[in-house]
Amino acid sequence: MIEYVTVAEAGAGNPRNDTASIMPLSDGRLLLVWHKYEDSPGGGSDFGLCRIYSKMSRDGGRSWGEEKMLVDVLPGDHNVQAPGMSRLPSGDLLLHCLRGHHGASSSTMCLFRSTDDGLTWREAGSVWERSEGQWLQGGANHMNVLADGRLLLPFHFGTGHQGSQHNTIGCFLSDDEGRSWRQADSVVDLPMRGAMEASVAELADGRLIMSIRTQLGAVFLSHSGDRGETWSLPQTSSVPAPESCTCLRTIPSTGDLVLFYNGSQYDPARHHFGLRTPLSAALSRDGGSTWRKIGDIENGPYEYMNLNCRMTEKGGALLTYAKVEDPQLMHSDGSLPFKRKGLDLCLALIEPEWFY
Repeated sequence: MIEYVTVAEAGAGNPRNDTASIMPLSDGRLLLVWHKYEDSPGGGSDFGLCRIYSKMSRDGGRSWGEEKMLVDVLPGDHNVQAPGMSRLPSGDLLLHCLRGHHGASSSTMCLFRSTDDGLTWREAGSVWERSEGQWLQGGANHMNVLADGRLLLPFHFGTGHQGSQHNTIGCFLSDDEGRSWRQADSVVDLPMRGAMEASVAELADGRLIMSIRTQLGAVFLSHSGDRGETWSLPQTSSVPAPESCTCLRTIPSTGDLVLFYNGSQYDPARHHFGLRTPLSAALSRDGGSTWRKIGDIENGPYEYMNLNCRMTEKGGALLTYAKVEDPQLMHSDGSLPFKRKGLDLCLALIEPEWFY
């Protein structure tokens, strides 16, 4: 009930591929965007040189081709990364991606719009420009289009360098298809490194639920009853997890929630407080109050990160993620550093029956 596809394999001159978004097109094809790293002084690190590329699938995601570059770096950028695509109520497509500026302490969230189903793109402004501090979405590169047409872009922010700042989650909102934006007043905070990489799902009654990357040993959740204006004090989901990206989605055919995450135990002695393996999924049939682990999608000796998912109308999933062989999994003392080269962009095609 799961098929596995390698969309972009790392190799010579291309140390890392990850953080993807898939959009079904009107003729049945699938358009995928991701950021592709090149050899540079930063190598495959978060601050290395990467650009936004696209590929197309004509067979439901089982094979990919027609690669082309969509968004290039500009003078003063160290990279452009984390693309996400949304279908607007008008039918247009909106692409958002992050420009990281030199010094790694400022960013711009830029927008591109397509009126011809992704054939061409034009610049469409920005959500924010040259932030004071490294504002970003990280691996949770998704913009929500709510049932009433509102656009909601969760992000996390702090002051200083990304690796050392304390992070707080906020939301930008647009009620005119992304032509203008405002930042909601409410923020979500947690101890230690803070609240990071928010992923938001909308329930049938209009309430919103957010899953959060933390350093606290579990996936935390927050709720909004006013379309993202304010958020509740985050509480643990009781789903154990290291410090890693999550992806929260509503299953269209049932209204249940599915959470994609790394189903490993908290380990403060390791980088990111535990293994980023296996790649797991949990199901909630009561709006996020309780969770049951479904199973593991993939496991070691690999680590999995930067998750995104496009649910299908029938309740299946197109789950993208970065996959890297991690030699630490073969060394019990964990002596080797976190690996950021050799990351392949992968896709799991999950049938609806797997979730149940």
